Amino acid sequence: MTKISLFASYLLLGLLIFSSCNNANNSKPATSEELSQMNRDFAKAINNKDAVAAASLYTDDAMELPPNEAPISGRDKIQKYWQSAIDAGTFNVSVATTATGSNGDLGYEVGRYELSIKDSTGKVTTEHGKYLELLKRDKDGKWKSTHGIWNVDTLALK
Repeated sequence: MTKISLFASYLLLGLLIFSSCNNANNSKPATSEELSQMNRDFAKAINNKDAVAAASLYTDDAMELPPNEAPISGRDKIQKYWQSAIDAGTFNVSVATTATGSNGDLGYEVGRYELSIKDSTGKVTTEHGKYLELLKRDKDGKWKSTHGIWNVDTLALK
């Protein structure tokens, strides 16, 4: 083997080792706890009336698909959407994960939610439903929503 071939072989080996080390954290499947943290943080933010914190859990180009409404694209518009929900009297939000999965830096969470809305007359309506969140792990290892959809269980409205 020539010196150049030997050097190229070592360089290639070094790059392969470096590449596998960089991907080591992201190649293992995420736990259900990790994947469901985004929505637990989301519920906490809404309950604290903090739309900025809620929106920070989404990627810049995220999309929300609310029931009976047009899609909402982009973190800024998502923040405005959740601020309007807070302003409309949304409170007591809770989530419960029913399924999760991941492959590399992509994951999902399926769950159930409950929230209450107090209208201007003081009447409280409790809404129950289900959701699906598509998630992407960011460079800091946090899972953020790229796409979210939820549906109301109309029979469960009280």
